[in-house]
Amino acid sequence: MITRIRKFLALPASRKKLLLEITLGLLRAAWQVRRAPFQTYSKTLGRPVPGDFVDTALTDIPVEPLRDVRWALKRINALAGGRFTCLMLAMAGKRALDRRGLANSLVLGARPDQGDGDDPFGAHAWLRAGPFVVIGAEESVGHIPLVSYHSAQLG
Repeated sequence: MITRIRKFLALPASRKKLLLEITLGLLRAAWQVRRAPFQTYSKTLGRPVPGDFVDTALTDIPVEPLRDVRWALKRINALAGGRFTCLMLAMAGKRALDRRGLANSLVLGARPDQGDGDDPFGAHAWLRAGPFVVIGAEESVGHIPLVSYHSAQLG
């Protein structure tokens, strides 16, 4: 525990702020996913578009903020013992990218052949920014994209 605190304190202020932002975003997403019907918070995720939406108008996407958000999501989820679902991770990442004015899409997909009792559709969520998948890329292989919630680039 002391080692983790020392590592945290040694981080630059921008990384500390990002970890705090992502932690709060994940807690908010976890509360929403566990306590509210999807229809109540799906309206805040962006414009629904069928399938896996890739904004082809984007040409100059800054990669560094995408890497930073991915790093923070993975770090906080690891510290939490992997308790956050793919949907929670994508929602928190989406809000972080929205705050930075970066266009992104939260994609919901299904893979019925991989379903089980708890998840009969083999559901998965991933976060895309243009051609880059920020979080959930590895697990998205084989999933059929059903809908994307797109937020356009701001500014």
